[in-house]
Amino acid sequence: MDEGERGSMVSDEFMNAEEVAHYLHLGKNTVYQLAKTGKLASYHVGRKLKFTLEDVEAYVASTRHAAPIISAKPAVAAGAAKEQPDGDSIAQAAAFGQLEGDPFVIAGGDTVADMLASSLNASGMPASRLVHGSYTALVNLYAGDAHAAVVHLYDQRSNGYNIAYARNLAPGASIVIVRLYGRQQGFIVQAGNPKKLTSWGSLLREGVRLSNRTKGSGSRVLLDEKLRAMEARSETIEGYNSHAHVASGAVKRVASGLADVAIGTERESLLQDGLDFVPLQNEWVDLVIAKTPESRPYIRRIAVLLGQDSFRRSARMLAPCDISQMGSIIYES
Repeated sequence: MDEGERGSMVSDEFMNAEEVAHYLHLGKNTVYQLAKTGKLASYHVGRKLKFTLEDVEAYVASTRHAAPIISAKPAVAAGAAKEQPDGDSIAQAAAFGQLEGDPFVIAGGDTVADMLASSLNASGMPASRLVHGSYTALVNLYAGDAHAAVVHLYDQRSNGYNIAYARNLAPGASIVIVRLYGRQQGFIVQAGNPKKLTSWGSLLREGVRLSNRTKGSGSRVLLDEKLRAMEARSETIEGYNSHAHVASGAVKRVASGLADVAIGTERESLLQDGLDFVPLQNEWVDLVIAKTPESRPYIRRIAVLLGQDSFRRSARMLAPCDISQMGSIIYES
């Protein structure tokens, strides 16, 4: 790797407050407060405050043995220093460990999971968030580190979403899978799509540079399943071994010209200017819940929340999505 390429990679690892907020599912004000109190390392680059992925992950690791509390009440919002989160984000802590005495933990990286946790807290039912990709979220559920997981994992064999993975990653567990919403996945490309990338096979063309996501993310699983269906060799794709831990990192490389394409959603294509979205796949985002005596009251409350017009409208405001099946049970064991 030459010095120029190394420099590009280093600069790409810097994150601004908005990207950190998206990664941690916190409000930007909370991110600034964490930086001010020294709980999250930050750096002044010119007049702007910047963060590194390593420091953000170190902060997450430091919270793993703390009580994982999310609350609509600012006085108890984890890491918020008595500050009300801004917008529709909520303060949270990522945590591992035994669940006895802990709030209802929802794993996954989706904003609707934040809405659910916030609504549960507001109704007096303690809930917290564990921010991970879809695959790891299911592992968290099976290991007992979470009560629920928000997932969007495509299975080529069944041409469906989430059920096959829930069966395989949580074998023998008693679960219920509740539909949240549908959306489109596809290519995030430079404006005008100069490389004319319109199908999964386009990625195999010479000279196409991919900005890939980390293993376990729903976008990475979708890509790998499509490559397997084509019997394509991943090593032939330039950039396949790159690993952006957050969608914004993958998108930024496309916007800066370091890559031609990233896999993601229409909402993620709006994270940077000068990008277009090429829809390729209709996908479903679902909530997998472990059925236990402790979780049953939460299952009932979640069913009520997902049926409320106000909750559905809020979900639609976040990004274009299909809420026609929101709240329906698609699998139960």
